[in-house]
Amino acid sequence: MKPVYILTNDYKAPQAIVNAIQNDPYTKDGADFSITELIKPPQIRRLWKKHEDKIIVDVREEIWKLLGKGVHAAIEQADSEGTKEQRFHAEHDGVTISGAIDLIEDDGSVTDYKVTSTYSVQKGLKEDWEKQLNLYAWLLRKNGITATKLNIVCICRDWVRSRVGKYDYPDSPVVVLSVPMWREGRQDDYVDQRVRIHTQEATIPCTAEERWARGAFQVNGRGKPRSFDTMREATDYINKQKTGSFTVVDGKAKYIRCESWCEVAPFCPQWKGDKGNG
Repeated sequence: MKPVYILTNDYKAPQAIVNAIQNDPYTKDGADFSITELIKPPQIRRLWKKHEDKIIVDVREEIWKLLGKGVHAAIEQADSEGTKEQRFHAEHDGVTISGAIDLIEDDGSVTDYKVTSTYSVQKGLKEDWEKQLNLYAWLLRKNGITATKLNIVCICRDWVRSRVGKYDYPDSPVVVLSVPMWREGRQDDYVDQRVRIHTQEATIPCTAEERWARGAFQVNGRGKPRSFDTMREATDYINKQKTGSFTVVDGKAKYIRCESWCEVAPFCPQWKGDKGNG
């Protein structure tokens, strides 16, 4: 069952658009967790479950999801080889996990389609995308299918031809990203970890990465301190330096997800504490 929330239309979108958003057929098909839920921060999932009938979402925030559904529907109807838009289930530690996979080709290649911004593509493969595709590989393995290759096909909703050739701008609005395939043991360990933190009694606060922090980590060492959004970026920078001693400390972070993109922020004790409203 899809979440229940209050849908507003403050910017007067046509009723046909509103109806399309309200008539979303999404379902986990009886599973305890979907793959995307398992990757999400447990605090967000729990706050959604607790306050879903009080959460307010405007139509304008759902437009890109609607566009994504249209792309998926068109691809599902296309005449191509393989299994399309099929939901699989697997059991782990007493819970059922499900995921709908966009395309599984006859050779075992797995493809997920994403409608996203050009900026996201320029930033490269997102960690959550890598996790999602590897959980799909885990899910298929539990159903007797071996994934041989993992790809994400990005459709850039704001691509502009005149910007091609500037600042690593993509040559086409369609960009294919290859996703590293984890070892089976790593996939198993990650599923086990996510199930445990989602089912434990205590709620774990969101990490800096989960909050889409900007400038969350500061590298001190040679020259002026440098700010990075993730620990991975900070570590990659240090590893590229040939000389010098470096340390990573907490930076003055700006939490983009909390400020602008998290529907449960009004109910979140962590965010209220940051703002001094706890």
